[in-house]
Amino acid sequence: MTSTKLREKMDSFEAMRTGLLDQLSSLPEDVLRARPLDDKWSVLEIVEHMAVAEREVLLGLPEFSEIKGYKRSFKNKVMLKVVMFVLGNRIRVKVPSRTMNPKGDVSLADVRAAWDESQDWFRNYVASCDEEALVRAVFKHPVSGPIDPIQAVDMSIAHFNGHKAQIDRLLELSQAEQ
Repeated sequence: MTSTKLREKMDSFEAMRTGLLDQLSSLPEDVLRARPLDDKWSVLEIVEHMAVAEREVLLGLPEFSEIKGYKRSFKNKVMLKVVMFVLGNRIRVKVPSRTMNPKGDVSLADVRAAWDESQDWFRNYVASCDEEALVRAVFKHPVSGPIDPIQAVDMSIAHFNGHKAQIDRLLELSQAEQ
């Protein structure tokens, strides 16, 4: 994949992400925090999870000089396919890392600011990469292990799409209750 195609994917993801955040910013706080399904996250908690999960995979946004490459084992390559299958087919699984769980005590504005920071960092990192660096595994997913920037974008899109469908269902349930 060329850097141009990657940037197109990133732009598409950014449009989806900001579209969702803009949509949610027009909703009342009680709708964002409502839990129409027992023992399930609220819309705001889902969005918080998406933002904190991305940040964890991006290793907490280190200085570019601190980024190192990781070797990928055969198991890592297989597990990446498993993770992408799970995300792509919206199979419900436990969150792979406790740090990816939402705290539930932040505002949508705070989540947006943190997620914007992650996306800005990632865009700047990709802009600093040559074609070879785009396929070097420098990030880590808790299940699949090392992934490269291209895989990170593909994973973010699949993760987003699954949770977007979940958010849409919750918003429909919230409207039905009103």
